[in-house]
Amino acid sequence: MIGGVVAVLIAYWFYRSAEDRGLPTFQWAFAGLLAFYVPNFAWSLLVAKPWIASLHVQQASFSTGLINFSSVALGLVCAVLVRHFFLLKAAKAQ
Repeated sequence: MIGGVVAVLIAYWFYRSAEDRGLPTFQWAFAGLLAFYVPNFAWSLLVAKPWIASLHVQQASFSTGLINFSSVALGLVCAVLVRHFFLLKAAKAQ
């Protein structure tokens, strides 16, 4: 649930940033979604799920919640980096 809300906010953030700079808005909004979801899914499937499975035996519910949130946090960090290093440095459309 939180990942979907964060994805919508990132798409809007990229959209507004591109609009302010005169860049193609929908392409940048989609790029923001990709910058969020690709690392999010990769972390989720390759790291978080096996880690949670190992913690399930120990019944560590607080740790499990933090690990589930870690994929959202990683996606957010990657989206912020993409915005900073690519969107903000993109040339304005003439």
